Amino acid sequence: MMKWMSPLRVTMQELDARLSKIVERAREGPVAVNRYGSPWVWIVSHQAWVQADNLRALVPQSHPLVALRDQVEDTLRHERTLLAELERQHGGTVDASTLFKSLMLQIIYSLEDAQKVHESLAYNMLFRWFVGFERFADELPARAAFARELEAFGGDPRAVRVVTRALSGAFLPESGDGDFRVNRGLLHALSSWASAPDARPRETAP
Repeated sequence: MMKWMSPLRVTMQELDARLSKIVERAREGPVAVNRYGSPWVWIVSHQAWVQADNLRALVPQSHPLVALRDQVEDTLRHERTLLAELERQHGGTVDASTLFKSLMLQIIYSLEDAQKVHESLAYNMLFRWFVGFERFADELPARAAFARELEAFGGDPRAVRVVTRALSGAFLPESGDGDFRVNRGLLHALSSWASAPDARPRETAP
């Protein structure tokens, strides 16, 4: 991420008098505008803003979720029809691919429920990037809608089969840095349940 250690600092009076020149300087480096002697706003170039507002800049390249996301995206590209059907059936407030990847996080990190997944996305930028958000400024879905739809996905054997197939076919270490722990028991239980002959999708309440 770009470090703004020694920015140009100007006053409001200077900004009013030399706006075009100051904006031109902002193409080279961020400009801090002071008001009444205190920082007020920043003027930055488009390139600087894109870099500063990019979640990918915080993601360690060696983290297991980086390779997993590439594999998951490849899997989901072949499931577009199912994604559309699940969105139609279970509400569609939250993007289906986001829900798929959120369900994977729940399994990998043994998060107790959909509410806990949403809470984790609120502060864990790696998780937020993994499920599909690209910028800090991207708003999370409403907590209630997210929890309702993630629970519906987790209760649909078609979705569970795709998730377990993606995770089972990926190379995931049994343990890793921090709290990365693959819950193989939960993954196996979900796979067995989704493969049962009488497994049926649960309808989402209106």
